[in-house]
Amino acid sequence: MRQIAISDIHGCAAELDLLLKKTKAQPEEVIFLGDYVDSGPDSIKVLDMVSEWCSQGATALLGNHDDLFLQWLEEKENLLYYGGRNGGMATINSCLHRLGMDRIGFSELLKDIRKENQIRKVIKERFQSHISFVRSLPLFKKDGELIFVHAGISPINGLEKTTKLELLHLRDEFIYGYNKPETVIFGHTLARKIHNQDNVYFGSNRVIGIDGGCAFGGQLNALIINNGEFSTETVGRLTKEE
Repeated sequence: MRQIAISDIHGCAAELDLLLKKTKAQPEEVIFLGDYVDSGPDSIKVLDMVSEWCSQGATALLGNHDDLFLQWLEEKENLLYYGGRNGGMATINSCLHRLGMDRIGFSELLKDIRKENQIRKVIKERFQSHISFVRSLPLFKKDGELIFVHAGISPINGLEKTTKLELLHLRDEFIYGYNKPETVIFGHTLARKIHNQDNVYFGSNRVIGIDGGCAFGGQLNALIINNGEFSTETVGRLTKEE
């Protein structure tokens, strides 16, 4: 059976829809590698799509931005970091738009803690199924000699001893230091930061980076694995940046 890995969708629902159609994907073939929310135009629509595909047999992993959304909802992360530095306002406004409420600016929300708490409460009440879905997501999937993960695994300790923090946040230490026999497919780090282009990065040390930076003017990549052979499909950014 084919496997199709897609990562770092970041609210790019239209691009995801087109990519799934271009690859003629079947749900049981698809593995989403996290970061469904933040930065792009429609985080809630992406969560709708991913959860629906998972209900039909797809696999979805947790990304650091999905985890950060949960932390903000649980008041474990502040708005300055989540909303201002990590694209979280796009997710908040995606929720408000779905509810027919007006968009709110970051600076306006930052100076009004009561308003922030009101919005957080509304999101927690009205998007319970989305939140429960994100909370249910695993951190990795191992399939024979393939490991699927959002950010990477510890090059020293191996998969089983890699912490949640590392699975969601590792970058160069993993990308350039990994030397285990399994092939690791990951997102999180923009391919353009690894090899100066948005296309899938194939490392000589059996790491494959698929984050095409769609929400940042790049593209959404699919890595297709078929009988041990790798190919790719892409969709360029269709919607305007928020």
